[in-house]
Amino acid sequence: MTDRKRESINLLETPILEVDKSAVETESTEKIISPKQETTPEEKTTSQPTSLSPAKKQITTRELDELITAVEKILEKDLSNAYRRLSPIAQQEFKLKGEQTARSIRTLLNSTKLKVRKIFHLILQWLKILPGINRFFLEQEAKIKTDRIILLHRERQQKNYALA
Repeated sequence: MTDRKRESINLLETPILEVDKSAVETESTEKIISPKQETTPEEKTTSQPTSLSPAKKQITTRELDELITAVEKILEKDLSNAYRRLSPIAQQEFKLKGEQTARSIRTLLNSTKLKVRKIFHLILQWLKILPGINRFFLEQEAKIKTDRIILLHRERQQKNYALA
């Protein structure tokens, strides 16, 4: 056996070290600056993110909020009757899960590669909260909503390319 192979085997056999979580938490909390404290000019320059290329446009929070509201409108379309039939507790759960789904979809839409299957499964899992609705109907609704979200994403991309 060569020395290289022995080294790789030895690396694989070494035990994984456990990290003390309390030490990690204290280090991260020490780095947090309270709003009342002022930062030095050096910290201000180092804390700002640098962009990789000047041609890329940074996404603002307003654009993200608009995207979330657009996704939520697509998700809630044609579900008002089923939503009204739910109990108040189930309505709250459905609403919270829908908002969480919209945020997850926004994250997927902002990623480099669009993962349509993940979007479809997120919507389908959210729709399964509704009781007494046929599974095939839920799949069809999830497919329709996924297609509308993909169309929204493509329109948004064309708009961004037109601006660039």
